[in-house]
Amino acid sequence: MKRLTQLSILLLGLLLFWPLRAQSWEDEEMEELIEKFLKDKHVTITKSNYAFTKNYFTDLPKDSMQIAEFVCKGEKPLNQLVKAFEEQEHWADLYRSYEGFIGGTTLLLMANIGPKGMGERGGCDLHLCHNTRVLVYKIDADGLQLGFVLQWTDLPKGEKKGFIFKCLGYDMEIVTVEQEVDRVTMDSVRTAIKIGETLKSKPGQDIDTTYIDGKWAVSAKYHREIMRALDRISEMGLDNTDLYNTAATLAEFCKTASSAELASIGFALKREAARYDGLISPELFSMIWKELYKMQAIVKRVNPQLQDYFTASENILRGKINGSVRLDHHEARRQQYLRDRGFTVTKNEGGRWYFAVWGKHYTGNKEIPYLDGCADEDGVLKYHAEHVETDLKPGIYRLTAAGRTAYREKTGAFIFAYTKGNEKTPLLKEIPAHDDRYGDIWQQAAMRVKEADEKGQQISPQDVRIALANGGIGYGWSKVVIDDIIVRDGTLTYGVSCDEDFTGKHFAGRWLSATDFVLERVGELP
Repeated sequence: MKRLTQLSILLLGLLLFWPLRAQSWEDEEMEELIEKFLKDKHVTITKSNYAFTKNYFTDLPKDSMQIAEFVCKGEKPLNQLVKAFEEQEHWADLYRSYEGFIGGTTLLLMANIGPKGMGERGGCDLHLCHNTRVLVYKIDADGLQLGFVLQWTDLPKGEKKGFIFKCLGYDMEIVTVEQEVDRVTMDSVRTAIKIGETLKSKPGQDIDTTYIDGKWAVSAKYHREIMRALDRISEMGLDNTDLYNTAATLAEFCKTASSAELASIGFALKREAARYDGLISPELFSMIWKELYKMQAIVKRVNPQLQDYFTASENILRGKINGSVRLDHHEARRQQYLRDRGFTVTKNEGGRWYFAVWGKHYTGNKEIPYLDGCADEDGVLKYHAEHVETDLKPGIYRLTAAGRTAYREKTGAFIFAYTKGNEKTPLLKEIPAHDDRYGDIWQQAAMRVKEADEKGQQISPQDVRIALANGGIGYGWSKVVIDDIIVRDGTLTYGVSCDEDFTGKHFAGRWLSATDFVLERVGELP
């Protein structure tokens, strides 16, 4: 009887202990399977801070999140790991499988990282890749959890590209985040901080950071190569042939592009399609459509999540067939812009028919218009836009404006101001020529983001947007200031000009832009 009682107790103990021991064994087995996968001869680790250990550490938040990015040649190694994830479903406290992109929302695996009650909230985006598997185990009586995330995208020739993420924390949950318009995310803030760091340590260095557009992070260096390859065709306003050539150029880039690079190409295509102001004949559209079809076929094979960029571009261009109504609308919008700001374009000689555009404002907001002149292909631009202030109180004034022009060095584009009777001797301040990138406004915003982060201060969303404009390289805008403007009779005329008949200097650039004119009284007359 005594032996039977002891045996019963032993069996009861085994039954009580077995589920906990089995689950512990399962999460340790998953560690081993992941390690085996990452060391497979068909797998190349491209970036990693992943540590293989059975000793769980909770004292430092930075030690609790690990990631390994990989490229797997062939399907078998990854398929074996995916199968292991799916077979764990009955052991894991939380198991999820995601395939495809769900528009309008983002899913995150959130966890409190670090010591219980003292950690930080961290998350892993479950929509970074096309396929996702998630496992979460409870490994400690106080609620400590171990999470694994496997994500990958299918590449041509059977290759897989993705990452494995391991997280140790509390209160893990999968949450849904609604995507907001013009939302400044923490990813975009970190990107702006990185820009500021680079500028602070090496002011003259070419920036190579990330471009944030919704959830996509794209190499700014690659993005610049795309835009430079388009050359000045990027204006998409020369003629119909250039529109076709632009599509053909981007289609060629797509042939060897990675998923992230396709995002850059798609963004460039969509932006240029939206900026094209000409009419498109059905014959031309059929030629462009052939190039669009090539791109869409590649994107569908490499990363279907990116198709929206390319289909949107097709829809935009399709909508510009017989677009005379749209052109009338844009012309009315330009005229309304001048009326709202009290400006008159008195000269646009040698330039294209438009006198104001939108799409490259320093804030990155594509809908904000600004004064803009651009020379015809063989023309020398003489552009002059001005505003007249009357009934000013006599005194000393300061005029500030934002301007940009191309190309390098001094070009002969000016912000100006003159009082009545001094038309032939205006006060002139040359606009710095940075072309389509950098500029003082961009650089100072990036520095402010970095300094606010260093001091633990509130980071301005506006500064973040400016720092990230044009893929994190700015649009070339600089602040231009004219001081010591003496107004005696209450009238002052100011504006922007590259008309050498007015400025006395030949315009060596090709285009100029100006906006945000502010006149302020700073002192009494002497």
